[in-house]
Amino acid sequence: MVKGFGINIDTRRLSGSYEVLRAELEKFQRFGFDYAEIPPAGLDVILDGKIISKRLNPIQQILKSFDLKFTVHGPDPVNLSSGREEDFSILSATIDFASSVGAESVVYHCGWFDEDGERKKREIENLKKLCDKLEKVCVSLVVENTKQTIEQTLEIVQAVNHPNVRLLIDVGHLFLKLRGNEKEFLRQISLGLPHAFELHVHDNFGRPEEDYEPSVASSPFAYLYGVGDLHLPIGCGRIPFEELFELVREKFDGIVVLEINDLNRFEKDIPESLEKLRNLSAAGGVRHA
Repeated sequence: MVKGFGINIDTRRLSGSYEVLRAELEKFQRFGFDYAEIPPAGLDVILDGKIISKRLNPIQQILKSFDLKFTVHGPDPVNLSSGREEDFSILSATIDFASSVGAESVVYHCGWFDEDGERKKREIENLKKLCDKLEKVCVSLVVENTKQTIEQTLEIVQAVNHPNVRLLIDVGHLFLKLRGNEKEFLRQISLGLPHAFELHVHDNFGRPEEDYEPSVASSPFAYLYGVGDLHLPIGCGRIPFEELFELVREKFDGIVVLEINDLNRFEKDIPESLEKLRNLSAAGGVRHA
């Protein structure tokens, strides 16, 4: 069962601005979302792996003024398989930030995606080191597939084997990874849903940018060619959302977060995407644009 619908606040849109944070929260609450996903990297609240108290306090006050629940998106470059000590301290501080604003989860981009056994081992060990903290502050760390299949991401989660480390399925990333193979996409989704705490939903055409020359794959021309991780509104690409949500209704119990990064292009489409998601979760349907 879907316990709530959220939307991301993109790191690049914030640029450290409390005013932008407040304006976006006002907008998304008005649209009818239940959750907002907050990126501390966009709020300049962590410096050198430590929380800056004077930046944290006004953020807490802003968030308290809304009738929204929150999740937190960890910084994209953090990679616990890399061996960089800074990555561990930044993610640890991100968990502290999540606890201080009453967020339910922290999103972490899975780092391991190849056959390098040492990197895989390092990521698992570092995640295990965070488990006591996660349990103490009652925050879940949700591991998101980026370049990985769901099977690979689930390997990491299951190796950590802790109730506060869960799976996050990004359906757009998975569709790109599988180059639009709908049958395999739905198989992987079905495999992961019983273990997932959160879903990230957005649309694309299943054409990874590495298959195209840089001039085509780079913004703004990627939209013309339908290439890459476009974060399109629901129904604008090729992801089979009807079939996806048949599985969601059967196997998922968690939060669905709509990820729309470019408000200049797609802000007007957000209420319609939210309506489609609510209909799909209640056995409705979605028309493709």
